[in-house]
Amino acid sequence: MQRNFKLHLLVFGMLLLSGCHTYDNFTTYFNTYYNMDRLIWETEYDFEGTEIMRRQKPRVLTPVDSGLRFGLDAFGRPAEIPQFLKDIMIEQTRLQPVKVKLDSVIIKGSKILKQHPKSDYVEGTLLLMAKSFFYQSEWVSAEIKCSELIDRFALGDKSPDAHLLLSKVYLIQRKYALGKTMLSRTVDIAWYKKRYDILSEAFRLMAEQAIFDNDEEEAVRPYRQAIAQSDDGEIRARWQLDLASLYYRLGKFDRALKEFNAVLDESPELVQEFEAELYKASCLTYLNKHEDAQAILDDLDGNENFKEFKPDILAQRLRMLRIQGKKEEFDKMASEAQKFAGFTAIPVVYFEHAMDLYKKGKYEEAKSYFAKSKPVKSQVSPAAAKYYGLLAEWGQKHDVLNKTKPVIDTSHTDSSKTIIHDSIHAQHTMINYQLARIHDQLNNQDSALIYYTIAAISARMSDSNRAQYLFSYQKMIRKHQPELADSILEILAYDYGKTEYGQEARVQMGFTEAVVIDTLAELYSSGIRFRNISNYILAARQFNRIAEEYRDSPLAPKALYSLGWMFENILMQSDSALYYYRLLVERYPQSEYAKDVRAGVEIALAHQSGLYDINTGKMLDRKPIIDTLQASPIDSTAQPNTLSQQPLDNARTLSDPNANQPKEQLKQRRPNPNNQLINPNQPMQLPANAPIPGNMQISLPQDASPADSMNIGDPP
Repeated sequence: MQRNFKLHLLVFGMLLLSGCHTYDNFTTYFNTYYNMDRLIWETEYDFEGTEIMRRQKPRVLTPVDSGLRFGLDAFGRPAEIPQFLKDIMIEQTRLQPVKVKLDSVIIKGSKILKQHPKSDYVEGTLLLMAKSFFYQSEWVSAEIKCSELIDRFALGDKSPDAHLLLSKVYLIQRKYALGKTMLSRTVDIAWYKKRYDILSEAFRLMAEQAIFDNDEEEAVRPYRQAIAQSDDGEIRARWQLDLASLYYRLGKFDRALKEFNAVLDESPELVQEFEAELYKASCLTYLNKHEDAQAILDDLDGNENFKEFKPDILAQRLRMLRIQGKKEEFDKMASEAQKFAGFTAIPVVYFEHAMDLYKKGKYEEAKSYFAKSKPVKSQVSPAAAKYYGLLAEWGQKHDVLNKTKPVIDTSHTDSSKTIIHDSIHAQHTMINYQLARIHDQLNNQDSALIYYTIAAISARMSDSNRAQYLFSYQKMIRKHQPELADSILEILAYDYGKTEYGQEARVQMGFTEAVVIDTLAELYSSGIRFRNISNYILAARQFNRIAEEYRDSPLAPKALYSLGWMFENILMQSDSALYYYRLLVERYPQSEYAKDVRAGVEIALAHQSGLYDINTGKMLDRKPIIDTLQASPIDSTAQPNTLSQQPLDNARTLSDPNANQPKEQLKQRRPNPNNQLINPNQPMQLPANAPIPGNMQISLPQDASPADSMNIGDPP
């Protein structure tokens, strides 16, 4: 009796638990999961993101060397992600109408994971959330959800989808090694679950990545393996067609022709049969077997099963005329084909023709066909838009160049227009540089070199863009003229050190260990080093650059103080020392350096103006002010005048050398309004012709041994 009671209790508990799980699934599905699935379905329908929702029509193929890889060789590696990955990303313009739906999927999915963590819909919820993140380009979140699904449901029904989606996320993030590994795992799980749709997409991505890596064998290997392992004629036909299309895109037309014939030996669908026949004709055209190709096209044209594919047949006829070089017939048929210009096949052929014209240097004709091929979205439309934009810009720049050239030519004969020519010359140089950039992007290296050379050589010293011209020029010539390129880098490093091009030049020349250097600290340290080895001309030049070019820097007052101290205590040139001390007081009256020298500057200026007697230490009656700084520029190599021969104290300020004589302290005097020389709160008016150390010829003392201390009043 007791045993039966326990058995009944166990059965009741199992039924109760089963009922709870069923109820949990029921509420999860109808309250939340159903709406999530519907929102993703509607979103993918808007994106046309699945094969089932796409209109069944033949693919449009073009060889990779036709120019669709803009600005690069057929197998060049672009700086940005490959086009085949761009095609699976959703642009913001397409995302905006469905963003609310995708956000709702995230909210509903979070609710299921929190409130129904044991329901049967957790796996599907994770995939739907991962898709939502993927469509919104939130790669990290999509990666997390895919990884969570794979960890928890490694052999689940949604696992192949998660593997494929995670592979795309890795590739888009340029994690190419992880992407390849995950694609390999995707193939394994898709074979196990017999998800041939996932297999086809995985093979396509593997092939595209291999093409991107310039690895032909790796591109075709998955398809050959799949064909060998499959026992379904329809599936083999699909993969055989993908393999043939791959050879066609690689320009291997003889091998592609063989594979297209193999497609017809299997059991292809109607669209696959048409594709195989159409591109058989294209391969024969490229192999100069035009009569055979024409016969195939005529058969396709007369087949009622393919009447919806007339634009594709017409595009192939245009391609044949282009390859045969029948320009008049091509132009006539192209005019008739304008009514089908909305179909993808026609603009692709226009693009191929535009590339032929472009390679022959017929830019204007090429531009018109690029314009026809760029409006309809296809694999060539991004390249067509870029070529069209560059060729249009090329024409505009040449028009401006032709207008400014006569003015530039007259600059050598009409000196009255020198100022006008300076501005026009800068514009003319910039146009040449822009033309160089255009040809560089178009991969016309010879033309790019010509215009880079013109821009670099013709740029004047006053041109603010000269550093940019020189930097681009040295990059262009580095392969064939490395010595000249290094010389240009030295010019950039020394003369344009504060620009980004000068800093990059310094890094390349090994002048600094850090990639980003502190220009001011470098300049100031350089000045100190020059001073320590008694190279006072270069030391003064470095300090003066900081003082004049970086006036807002905290190092500017220190640089002025260093200049004044060096001229006062080492070079014994009191006039130059006074000039820099006076600049310090005028520009930075509240700095610690200005406060340290203010009294000495006041006394020196009063003495030079005849208002202060250095013998008595007293102010004299007012006399006409003589501003020595308004005199002719000081020549440090000339004989000093009588005033400059007055002995001055070599302390940190220009003060009275008769320090032992009793005198009234300057701070205790009542200043006479008529005699007040410096007002700390008002800037002084400095002469425009003040001497600049970099231009002076300085007689250097042979026994100078400057100290280097950070104490105020000592050399900085």
